[in-house]
Amino acid sequence: MLNHRVSSTSSQSRQGYKLLTPHCRCALNTRTKNPYIKSRIHSSKKVDVVSLGNLCVDVVLPVKELPPADVEYRRKLLDTLTKTSTDTSKWEVGGNCNFMIAASRIGLAVTAVGHFGKDVHGKFMEDILKEELVEDLRGIATSELASAASINSTLLCFVLLGPDSKHAFCSRYDFGPWPLLRNISSLPEYAQQCLRVSRAVFTNGFIFDELPLAVVQDACIDALNNECEIFFDPGPRCHTMMEGERRIALEMLLDLSSVVLMTEEEAKVITGSSDAETAARWVLGRSNARAAWCVVKMGHHGALLARRVAKDASRRSTTHRAGRFSSPGEYDIEIMSAPGYKVDVLDTVGCGDSFASAVVSGFINNYDIKSTLAMANAVGAATAMGRGAGRHVARAEKIKEILRRSLEERTGEEAKAIATALGNLERSLAARAQKQLDVAEKKVF
Repeated sequence: MLNHRVSSTSSQSRQGYKLLTPHCRCALNTRTKNPYIKSRIHSSKKVDVVSLGNLCVDVVLPVKELPPADVEYRRKLLDTLTKTSTDTSKWEVGGNCNFMIAASRIGLAVTAVGHFGKDVHGKFMEDILKEELVEDLRGIATSELASAASINSTLLCFVLLGPDSKHAFCSRYDFGPWPLLRNISSLPEYAQQCLRVSRAVFTNGFIFDELPLAVVQDACIDALNNECEIFFDPGPRCHTMMEGERRIALEMLLDLSSVVLMTEEEAKVITGSSDAETAARWVLGRSNARAAWCVVKMGHHGALLARRVAKDASRRSTTHRAGRFSSPGEYDIEIMSAPGYKVDVLDTVGCGDSFASAVVSGFINNYDIKSTLAMANAVGAATAMGRGAGRHVARAEKIKEILRRSLEERTGEEAKAIATALGNLERSLAARAQKQLDVAEKKVF
């Protein structure tokens, strides 16, 4: 059932994916084989995670009825909405801003590489993210390239709220031609350097609506060669990535990622299986995969995590870092899961992004898996208790409240994982507060 998905991309068409060639397999990580270089790179890391692509401002508008699916109708609607989107009370940061704000609120040092214009919407985004301690954003396109492509503006996504809490989206992403920044042949050096000094890069399927496959691939390989872990969430765009160049793009990021995150629905689209464990095993069992983890988000049911573990005990790492195995016979796949939390759900928008922030934190800080899942479920649940994303995603106090309450209700290993998660969160926030204090004292002197 699963193999038919792989065969949809022929070996001939995959030749454009450079990592599959022997030369590029040898090139990956050649710069980090020297222990001295590895330690030097690790000590230079200034950022915990950088978000790659998918920056936008949401404009939330109530409507009497949702628009029809007709493309021309929606194109005209987008033009009209764009010209009248001046009420800032309707604006909210969206896209990967949800992930970044959640990550910052649990103590991670966060920044972004993405496209945003020098317009009022871009200024709004930068100001909001700065308030959330997400600073030093790096643009994907130089001003010359953005101007030449006639897209020197921040992406707007109109969130149309209809009756019965139903909603629809309307943005430039919907109409193409894709990728929107097709004139870019590589990231600017200042943007690539941001990836190099980060411990992790988080991206999702929207990146291929913005950038050519080769640009994303080169950026990720360079980041990997500088000891940076790649986290990939295919997201709702995965249904557009089942054939042709976009299928190649999907397989490329599945190959390069240290951690792959999917909802159950996305897992079914990508693997063909509606069973979370089977889908996760498929992702880790791919011949070119280097992923250490595959996480399947299951909403209020919690989450499942599959990880690869070397059969030879002498090869087992003391960290979660990803690596390649020569054959399936060299590793086992272990399955772990954690239940969700009972909360009053108002809105699920941004829950997956919030969940991902805790997975990144657990992986790069080498937290144990059970406490990582307990934390991720709590962050997702805290976001679900609010309405809307952006600045409405999980706050640390709400996360703590969920963990403390659940600690009283659960026993055994579940209670231990929750207690550990709570301790990790409090230490992370304390460490970030101390760093801010140190920076402030340096400015004074």
